[in-house]
Amino acid sequence: MLLRTAITIAVSGLSAALFVPQSQAAGPVTATINLTTVDGKNCTVTTEDPDGLHLESNGTSLMASLATLSGNGCGTGGGTGGANPPTTPFVLTPSPNPLIANVNQPFTVSWTLAGGAAPISCSGAFTGAPTGAVMSNWVQSAPAVIGANSRQVTPVAADQGGGTSAVTFSLTLTCSNADGAITSAAIPITINPVNQGGGDNCPNPQNRLTNANLCYFNVNKSCTNDSGADNLTTFPMWLGRYSPGAGTILPAAPPYMNFPGPTGAGPTFSIGQNQYISAKLDVPTTALSGKIGSFIKAFGNISNYTNADFSISPACGDFENSSMPVACKATNITNDETGIRWIIDGTMANRCTLTRGQTYYLNVRPNGCQNPTCQLRIDG
Repeated sequence: MLLRTAITIAVSGLSAALFVPQSQAAGPVTATINLTTVDGKNCTVTTEDPDGLHLESNGTSLMASLATLSGNGCGTGGGTGGANPPTTPFVLTPSPNPLIANVNQPFTVSWTLAGGAAPISCSGAFTGAPTGAVMSNWVQSAPAVIGANSRQVTPVAADQGGGTSAVTFSLTLTCSNADGAITSAAIPITINPVNQGGGDNCPNPQNRLTNANLCYFNVNKSCTNDSGADNLTTFPMWLGRYSPGAGTILPAAPPYMNFPGPTGAGPTFSIGQNQYISAKLDVPTTALSGKIGSFIKAFGNISNYTNADFSISPACGDFENSSMPVACKATNITNDETGIRWIIDGTMANRCTLTRGQTYYLNVRPNGCQNPTCQLRIDG
């Protein structure tokens, strides 16, 4: 019977268990050794010296000289298959956060890698998504660097599933180099259907208040409730009516008045603390050049009023755009304080310039609302 003895190889810090025939243990050997590490990687040891591979006299150490190493398991990790993958864990930071995305609107995910050696590549995956989801910008492999990285992704209709409700699933990212791979913790993504929030490519459309019961203040300081929930996605439906007296709202039926609407429209409504209104505002081509006006955060005789932020922007729900003229936005407006002053096709200090024939959005949101819902009253 051929006896075999277990020995340990020590080659540039790489360790593995081998069996060498006892009858061959004493003589010099020229050979190639194929090693497999504990994590399944490979390293091939080839000697260039005819006497380069031999068993030491102690019978437990196999020595190789003038050896060359090749394979993905030849690092300095003591046989673990490499010691220099990117550091784990790493965190995905989405923008917006929480990640609530809209079909055909981009979002950005950023992360930071430490350790590791180039080249590094990162590819994404998702779980729990609707059948047919692709997330092509996310799952594709792309180069990454040690340090800060980011990826912009635009969901398509297939990623939402085509239903009428928002869907939520998880995203992960795996980054790897020749030494190994690491996977991030999962982050949830919610994708809204195209028609949620009244369309208009609004951010966080689930937070856009599209309908409300309006109560119009009149000269007698009383409030006349309109029957039913009014659509707040267009200027005429929201600020294109007024109350000349108790019990009366004019115009009584559509079409309602286009921008700039009646003076002192003053509808009051309830709005959630995280909601906003974005009313599409079309400046008529027939509007008088130089005409001026304003939108005011007015006070009424209803409790639970809150301050408000205003903006007039080409984009729905746009309150933060740094390129927006200063005169076209206002923050934390209190009772009976002017939110935004505007001028049509003209220039005037502290007035937001609007152009005839252009479409804008009048955006309003509560500021400082401490309850689930608060009251706002906006005068045109």
